[in-house]
Amino acid sequence: MLKKIQTRLFWLWLIILILINVIPIGNDANQSLNLNKLFEIRLDYFIHAVMILCFAWIWVHSRITGVTWFKRYEGLKYSVLVLCAGVGLELLQLLVPWRSFNPVDMIYNVMGAILVVILISVSSLLSSQR
Repeated sequence: MLKKIQTRLFWLWLIILILINVIPIGNDANQSLNLNKLFEIRLDYFIHAVMILCFAWIWVHSRITGVTWFKRYEGLKYSVLVLCAGVGLELLQLLVPWRSFNPVDMIYNVMGAILVVILISVSSLLSSQR
């Protein structure tokens, strides 16, 4: 039961991110995100990293509830999924005529994915020490 919830949570979040990356956003919203800064980083770039970083929360929640994703190389496989999602979400915009690909957005997606990989590694180390 818990595994179904975790799996659905993962896929639901991925679908939400796909929709966010495909649905056209009005120019006013884009300009607002482009002009606002958080710690001297454009807010839209920061949001890209945080959206991918949410996969870490799903991972940690699965660790707490004892849910395993794969039988072998669980952390590695989950990390690859998140890295592929980070790259794929921005590449998807190449196929959508009303959206535009931005390599800097992809960099921040990958930075968020790298943070997820770091958190997965730390989580795996901590659980192996128990």
